[in-house]
Amino acid sequence: MSDWFFKTLEAGNTTVSNLILKNYRGIGLSDEEMMLILHLISFQSVGNSFPTISELENCMSANSSRITSLLQRLIRENYLSIEEESDLKTGMRSEWYSFDVLYRKIANYVEDQQPVESAKVPDRKNLITVFEEEFGRPLSPIECENIIMWVEQDGYSESLILAALREAVISGKLFFRYVDRILYEWSRNHIKTPEQAREYSLKFRKHQQRGERPSSPVYQTKQRTAKENEALPGDFPFYNWLEGEN
Repeated sequence: MSDWFFKTLEAGNTTVSNLILKNYRGIGLSDEEMMLILHLISFQSVGNSFPTISELENCMSANSSRITSLLQRLIRENYLSIEEESDLKTGMRSEWYSFDVLYRKIANYVEDQQPVESAKVPDRKNLITVFEEEFGRPLSPIECENIIMWVEQDGYSESLILAALREAVISGKLFFRYVDRILYEWSRNHIKTPEQAREYSLKFRKHQQRGERPSSPVYQTKQRTAKENEALPGDFPFYNWLEGEN
C-alpha cells in the first residue's frame, strides 16, 4: 500500500455542519472568510487550536497581510473570538480560536427564518383549544379531524372558522353541524373574511325582516354609510343557519 494512502488517513477529516455551509452568506460572511474559517476548523481538528498566520498562508492563496485583515474583521464583527487560559502550575498561557459566536449567529439566523415559513400554516392546535374552551369539554377525535378538514380540504382560514364559531356561540347553537353549516353558507356566497361574513349576516337579517332571501354575494351589496354602520350592533346578528336551509 502506498505512502500516499497512509498520509491521507493521518490527515484526518474536517467536519462542518451543513447549516453553516448553507447559511454563512446569510449572516454576512464572504466565500473567502468562510474558507479561512474552514481552515481554522481543520487545524483545530488535528490539535492546533491557534495556527499562526504563516501556517494559514500555506493553506490559502491569500497573503499574510490579507489573512490578518480577514481575521481582524471576523473577530471585530463577532464571527470568531480568541479565548485564553493560564496553567496555574507552569504559568504558561494558551490561546485558541472559539467558534461559539459563529454558531450562535447561524442559529439565530436560521431561527429568524422560521416565522416566515410557519406563518403560512394555520395553528390547528390553537383552533382546537379555542373550540374546547367554548364548548366547555374536550373535543372528540372526529371533531378534531373535522377542524383539520375545514383547513386542509375546504380551505377555510383560521379567522373565518373562529368567526363561524363566534356566530354559533351568539346563536346559542354550540354543535359542529351548526358551525359547519355557517361555513358552507359563507363559502357558497364567496365570503372569505370575518368582515364579509358580518356584512352578509346583517344583509340576511334585513331580508329576513322583509320575508326575502338575499340572492347576490356579499361583495355585491352597496356600501353602508358611516352613520348606518355606527347604528349596527358590534356582534354578528342572530340567524338560525340550520333552519334557514333550502
